[in-house]
Formats: sequence, structure tokens, C-alpha cells
Amino acid sequence: MSTANFDKNRRSLLAMALAAPFVSAIPGVIGSARAQSRVKIQFMYPVDVSGDMNAIISGLIKRFNTEHPAIEVEAIYAGNYDNTEQKVITSLGVGEPPSLWLPINSALQTFRGLDAVEDLTAAAKADDIYQDFIPGFLNTTLSDDRLWGLSFQPSTPVLYYNADAFKAAGIAKAPETWDELHATAKALTLREGDTLKRWGLIIGGGWHDWMFECYCRQNGLLPWQKDKVLFDRPEAVEALEFWKTMVDSRVMPTASTWQGSANDFMAGATAMLYHSTGSLANLMKTSPFEVGVAFMPKKKTWGASQGGGPIMIAKKQSDAQKEAAWTFARWMTSTDVQAEWGKATGYLAVRKSSWETPLMQDYVKKVPQAKVALDQATESGPFLQVPAYSRARDLLKSAIDRTMLGEVAPAAALTSVTAEINREITRVMRRQAG
Repeated sequence: MSTANFDKNRRSLLAMALAAPFVSAIPGVIGSARAQSRVKIQFMYPVDVSGDMNAIISGLIKRFNTEHPAIEVEAIYAGNYDNTEQKVITSLGVGEPPSLWLPINSALQTFRGLDAVEDLTAAAKADDIYQDFIPGFLNTTLSDDRLWGLSFQPSTPVLYYNADAFKAAGIAKAPETWDELHATAKALTLREGDTLKRWGLIIGGGWHDWMFECYCRQNGLLPWQKDKVLFDRPEAVEALEFWKTMVDSRVMPTASTWQGSANDFMAGATAMLYHSTGSLANLMKTSPFEVGVAFMPKKKTWGASQGGGPIMIAKKQSDAQKEAAWTFARWMTSTDVQAEWGKATGYLAVRKSSWETPLMQDYVKKVPQAKVALDQATESGPFLQVPAYSRARDLLKSAIDRTMLGEVAPAAALTSVTAEINREITRVMRRQAG
């Protein structure tokens, strides 16, 4: 668990060279990129976890450009996932989209509805994508039996915990059930009179709707179908009631921010944290204590929702740009790049072959925490893939916030928000059909 190893991993990633073969099979691509003068493309991407992810991605792009003199990729850092989606939609509106972008996987139906993304099925089948990508990650970009992107940085939330605090409290292992989670959070919450010294648990804010879907899955409910959400079902209500119980028993705060929750954990201000596996490397490198990683505790079953995103290629661009974009996307998702990327960040390498490389085998042996999210991914699925998902997320987050503040009861909040979201989904689907 040496922090020096993490620093070395980052340096090796930024210095890595890999020239992956390109198979030109995208419909309409005529293989012109290599014959022309240098093809310029733009790649718009977010950074939505803690750490130096931006520097790592920028370094990868710089290395790709050096190794591929016929292609120049311009890196466009867009902020977080929401910022990226809005900027891409705006650029589509004026007819000048980036050649590639990296959205949250939930945005698939949004960009399909805008007729914005290239169908990559033929190119992927001519390559080894269907054979080598881990099925659960490949499935996040499949719709109507077609492939609309290459999964690049899949993640699930995991339970991070301060192993030193556990030992000091005499707690032998991470909680495995909701009841154990609550009891452990109570045991680890520290107060001196009315002064809080440490929370037992913090759930990363800003993406607490993602966390809530995980809770629903742990209670046996996939809370959405392709044309509606099911947040008013009893399993979802029970999940939110449990969450509210933890707030009411004063073992976790009513609200937090995404980055702030990670900072609180590293500072020892909370003993447990729900956060993305993409934060693993930074949390382990920065925390002054041993960091433990465990599955998210279950109610009826293990369950998690896959976050992170795929690389999508714009449909409306020249054939040469499409070929260049595929070359870049294929390189970013190749075996060695994914192995280095996963090791340096904590995101899950998308290829089976990446996990079989000596690099990853050695890494997992030395840092077994890195494999927890991969094992949990077998109990997971895509996150909220419905039309109007961005609006759905905003409405659900607001409903959760109001519930935690005591403004509305869980059942009433979820009944109301389900009806509002489903009206919005119906409206969007009618507009797209018309």
C-alpha cells in the first residue's frame, strides 16, 4: 500500500507508449485519415472524482499524439459529467460537436435521442471488443443490440473505511448488512458533549442519487425501466427510510458535497465513506491511515449501480475524423492502457486481458483493495438509463435532500418525484417520436 507505488504508477502511465492496431469498420469510414494531412479532432471529458485525474488524461492524450503523427487530439476539460453533457449538447445545437466525448453512461439515451452518436457495432465486431470487454461494462453502452460507445472508466460506489479507527474501536470487519452498517456507524461516531468530532458515515453528495439507486438494488429493486422510473415502489421507500434513520440517529450528516466528503474522510472527519472506486488511488495516497475497501452493505442482496462513462464518437463529422476518433478511442481502451489507467486511478479496467497482465496481477496482489469494486461489479448494472435522465437526477436529488432535512416523508417524496419524472420522460419520448 506504499504511496510511492501510486506515484510511480502515475509517472509510468504518463510515460507509457502503446500503438494499438486500428480496424476501420465504422459504416461510411473510408480509411482516409492515414492518407491525408494530419487529422485534428477534439476530445471533451470530465473529471468527477478526487485526485490528479486531469493530469493523467492530459498526459495520455499527449502520448497518443506523439505515437500517432497523423492524428492530433485536442484535450478539452469540461468540468464534471453534468458540465460535459451540457457543453456537448450546446455544441450539437450549433453543429460543431467534439469528435469524441466522455459522458456518464446514463446519458446514452439522451445522445441517442439527439441522433448524435456513431454506431460502433461493426467496428467493434471486426475487432476484439465483444470478446475481451468485461460483459457488464460492455452492456452500459448497448441499446437495441447496437454498441454506441466504448466503456472507458466504469466505476461503482464502494464503502471506504478508516481501518485504524476500526481497530481502535475493536471492530473486526467491515459491515455487510444495512443493520451492521448502522450499528458500526453508531460505534464510530464521536462526540464530546454537543461537539461532533467524527461522523460514523458520510455518503458522497452530488451523486447521492447514484448511491440511492444502489440502495434500491440492495433491496431487490432495479428502480427504472427504459421508459419510466420506479422510485415509488416499497423497496425504494424502505431504502430511503433507512437512509433517513441514519441521519435521525446522528451517525451521518443530512448532506455533503462530492469532493468535500472525500476530503472529510482523508482528514479523519468520518470513519466510513461511500464514494466512487475512481477515488481509490487518491484516498489511499493521501489518507494518513490505512484505508479499507468493502462491498456496499446489503439488505436482501448485494447490489451496486455502475457509474463512470464510455467514450462516444460524434455521428456528424468527416469520415477522416471518425477514423481518427475510433483510433483514439480504441487506444484509450486497449489492454495495456486500461491496465495502467486502472492501476493509477482506481477506475475498473474494462478488458479481461488488462486484469491478466503482469502489471495488474502484481498490483492486485500488493493492493487487494483494488479488486473489491471489480468483484462487486458482478452484482451491478448500468445507472439510470432513461430519457431525460439528467432532469430525473436533479428531481430525485432534490427529493432526497428534502427528505433528509425533514421537510417531507420518504414515501410522499418518492411518490411525488416518481410522477414528475415519468411525466418528463413521456414528454421527451413524444418529442423524439414526433
